[in-house]
Order: sequence, then C-alpha cells, then structure tokens
Amino acid sequence: MLRLSRKFLVILALVLVFSVAIVGCRRSSGPSDTGNIKIGVLVPISGSEAYFGNDMYNSFALAVDHVNARGGVLDGRMLELLAPADDGCDALMAAQAATMITSQNPHFVVGGYCSGATIPALQEFYDKDLVMLVSAANSTRITDLRLNQTFMINSPGTHQVDSLILLLNSLGVKRVATIHQGDDYTQNLSDICHAKLPGAGFEMVFTGVMEKGAPDISAIVTAIRNSQAEFVYWCGYFADGGNVIRQLRQGGYTGYICAGDGSSSVELITACGPAGEGVFVTSPPNVEFSAGGGEFLAAYRAKYNLEPGAYATLCYDTIMLLADAIEQAGTTNTATVRDKIQNANYQGLSGLISFTPNRELANSNFIIIQIRNGVYTLYTP
Repeated sequence: MLRLSRKFLVILALVLVFSVAIVGCRRSSGPSDTGNIKIGVLVPISGSEAYFGNDMYNSFALAVDHVNARGGVLDGRMLELLAPADDGCDALMAAQAATMITSQNPHFVVGGYCSGATIPALQEFYDKDLVMLVSAANSTRITDLRLNQTFMINSPGTHQVDSLILLLNSLGVKRVATIHQGDDYTQNLSDICHAKLPGAGFEMVFTGVMEKGAPDISAIVTAIRNSQAEFVYWCGYFADGGNVIRQLRQGGYTGYICAGDGSSSVELITACGPAGEGVFVTSPPNVEFSAGGGEFLAAYRAKYNLEPGAYATLCYDTIMLLADAIEQAGTTNTATVRDKIQNANYQGLSGLISFTPNRELANSNFIIIQIRNGVYTLYTP
C-alpha cells in the first residue's frame, strides 16, 4: 500500500505541474486583459515610401499621447504603441512584419500604407483574432478578402474616382488616360476608373503601366499624346510621381494632370518643380484643410518639429476611434470592440467615420487640391 501511495502521489504531482504549464502557455499566447493595451503598427519605415510610414507612426503616437493624457481608457489603462514593424511597401517584408507584430501579443493593430504590402499581412492578423484598422491603404481588394475584423479608415478607391468625376466635369474634359504601376493599389485605382468613368460619360483612351523607379517613360508620354487625352490621371506613388509629371510636360503634353492619393505629399511639389504648377491631387483630408486642424498642427509641430503628411488626420483618428470603441465596449475583447467599430458614428479630424457592411468607410473623405505657386490650395469643383 505504501508503494502504491507514493506512485500515486508522484503521478498526481506530474499532472499538476503539467496543468500549470498548460495554463501558463495559454496565458502567454494572447494579450493580457490587464495593464497597458498594446497596439501593433504596420508601416513602411524603409524604402521609397518611408516618408509616409514615419509620418503615420508620428500621428499614431501623438494620438496615444492625447488618450493617455486624459487618463487612458477603461478606468486608467494606458495605450502602448509598439515599435513600428517595417513592411517596406513590399509583400514579403509585410508578411515577416506581420509575424513580428503578432509575436508581441498586441490587443489591436493599426497602419497599412501600401495596399500591396497591407493585404499579405491581413490574414495573419485575422488568424490571430486581431482587429486591424487600416489607416491609409484603400484598395478595394482589401475588403474583397471579407475579413470581418479589418476596417478601412481611408476612403476606398471608388470614392476617389467619384471625386475625380466631379473634377472632370468641372474642367469640361472627356478623354482620359491613366498610368499605374501594376500593384494592388495603383492598378486597382486605374481599374476603378475604367469601371466607372465610361458610365459617367468619359472615354478611357489609354492606360500605361510603369515599373517603379523606371527613369524613362517617353514611350508612355508619346502614346498619351497620340491618344489625344485631355486629362492624365497618375495612379502611382509620389516617389515616381515627380518624374512622371516632369516627363509629361517635357514630352509636350499640355493637358490636365491629376495625381491620386498615393502622391498626396508636399514632396511631390518639390519633385515636380515648375512642371507641377496646376497639377491636381485627389487627396485624403489634409490637416491644413480640416476643421479643427489648427490644434493638431500645433501639437504635431511642437512634438516633432515637422509638418504632418497627408495621412496624419486619418492616423490620428484611427487611434481616437479605437480608444472610443474600447471605452464603449468596456473591454478589449476582440468581438465586442469589433462590433463597436462596425457600428461607429465617430466625428474625427478627417470627417465622419462610419462603415458599410463590408467595413469600408461609408462617407467619402476625399478632397481635391491643386499646386499653385509652390503650395497646395483647396480646389472646389
């Protein structure tokens, strides 16, 4: 009997140790329900789009400062912004960055600039039961994935083309050409033009495809001139936008030029030089033209000694919306917070934030700006 009792006790002890180990593993495999609320960040902080990625992170951090300064959420829990995970606007880097983020057990994830880098990361976040608020990327291919925990804070490309139609009508032009770079954002925007513009009374006369970083687009310029396009819509990113606009003018194109939101940067003005005069941009809600933007501008300048970029308002609103949803939910539980976001009616710097059933922004926040005398001015069609 004594031998049996000892054996039983040994087995019991092993079972208890194993059970504690399992509980410990489970607790460490997800975010804590006490302490700071950790927020992962997916942005490009290297490569040609690093300007936007760093500005986005700055804007997130400023919003976190403001939420924490008023006492945080849920009776004093502070928001904690994790170090940015660099997607480099590259699909492979984005997949690696997503894994790095999830390994830190965040409660939520924000960011996403290049659609082509955001999309490869979304399934990882969904599989880890994380809400992802996409602050800048706006390809409709994001919502085509049907991931019910992914929300687009920026207006989708369909809204952008609606703004483009207003501009085209105000200018009285009919023949339109597009140039894209073959990725999820730029081609998607060009495809939406092809889908919507003919039905609105416009003729798509040419579509050019330019590789990123290509120094010479003279063949595209010649084709655009031969097409007799009255209006060229540059659907690519600002890193190549200046070169495209300069070559269009140097190649003899005299019609209207407009850039999409991927080029909505003061850097575009510098890159274009004199060729940029009169160029339009379908832009996110730039803080300079946003109601209440003055306070944000002052706070951003004081903290960073820099000027905010085009997506600063959207990124600031991303954190403020998330904090509001957590407060309303009374918890960081994914499903509960997700439902609060889905039913949000939040008035931010960028405008009214509410969502369609497929988690796209319901109301367009696009504005049209124009380069005049080396600065952006608001254009009203």
